[in-house]
Amino acid sequence: MLFLNNTWMIINEFAPYLILGCLVSGILSIFLSVEVVQKYLGKSSLWSVVVASILGVPMPLCSCGVIPVSAYLKKHGASNGATTSFLISTPQTGIDSIFITYGMLGPFFAIYRPIVAFMSGILGGSVVHFFDKSSLEKSELDCDDDCCDDNANKSSIYKILHYGFIRLPLDIVNPLIIGILLSSLIIVLIPSNYFELFGSGFLGMLIMLILGLPTYVCATASVPLAFALYTKGFSLGAMLVFLMTGPATNITTMSVIYKVLGRKNLFIYLISIAFCAISAGLFLDYIYSPTELTVTNLNADHMLGSNMKFIFSLLLIAILLNSLRIKYLSNNLDSSMKKLKSISVEGMTCSHCEDSVKKNLLKISSVSDVKIDLSTGKVLYSDSGDSLQEIIDSITSLGYKIK
Repeated sequence: MLFLNNTWMIINEFAPYLILGCLVSGILSIFLSVEVVQKYLGKSSLWSVVVASILGVPMPLCSCGVIPVSAYLKKHGASNGATTSFLISTPQTGIDSIFITYGMLGPFFAIYRPIVAFMSGILGGSVVHFFDKSSLEKSELDCDDDCCDDNANKSSIYKILHYGFIRLPLDIVNPLIIGILLSSLIIVLIPSNYFELFGSGFLGMLIMLILGLPTYVCATASVPLAFALYTKGFSLGAMLVFLMTGPATNITTMSVIYKVLGRKNLFIYLISIAFCAISAGLFLDYIYSPTELTVTNLNADHMLGSNMKFIFSLLLIAILLNSLRIKYLSNNLDSSMKKLKSISVEGMTCSHCEDSVKKNLLKISSVSDVKIDLSTGKVLYSDSGDSLQEIIDSITSLGYKIK
């Protein structure tokens, strides 16, 4: 019963902010398309590095979803410095995670977190800009949003609502549910201040760095975990390290960055994130000592009453249940598609991955009717010619592997 009560209270606290974040994410999806971002990143300059970091902070892309987007930007003329900056700043935050950070960790942390993500992107991108003088691959942009977007003929309101409350929740539903349940378990099973002896200072941050670098926790789902660990003795600075490294790094991301940008740039990528995470964490603990955060008394100026929180919580649960229904109960491949050619791809995890592969394949003149099943990694397509090798090259250019 205590576990269920804590789970409900956690949902109650962040549901309004997550729903608002999803709505704003839907709005941003109209104005911050991949093609719009690409227009500002073509020149190899420090300004393109800064712009890449600015554009990356609000975009709701996870570390896996940002890979094909970055590969696309690189392929269409973005410099290595700008690409690295975008790779670093984007997965650490997102407008949805910023809102949920406000709801659970307070307004100061919600402002501090994207600032650190922005600065870490500039640091990593600038180092790559100065030390990597390799030539840029440039090609003409031969596909825009309208020609590849299934919702191209829909209204802006439809696109906003579809992205914010269907597409985005599909990407975060699994890690978010796991994060909520783990957070509740930590609060129930681990005594308060259990990690106090080693959870603060450099040691606590080093633990979070080691934990966060190889594993993957999305920027939104990591916030309930960070909150739960904070209540058990880890400092806010240590939690910042976890929130920076967990979403931005994992084994898959690092292997793809190695392939797309090279060993030297992967090293710069990791060192930049680790250095900024530790430095920003130490500085945060030095300048900011909030009053104790508890499940029922969060350090945020909540203006919503209990009734409104209850309504938002029910709405969030409905959104998550709908995402689970689409993800696991819908028949992703109709009978006509099952008769088409197929290829198995490793590394596709979210709707952004799906869109990137689909867009690339539809650029091949002989390919049509592309359908992707993320649960199995299968890509089904109609090919009027003999374009298998071109299809394989198109998919691997985005950083994915053919099984």
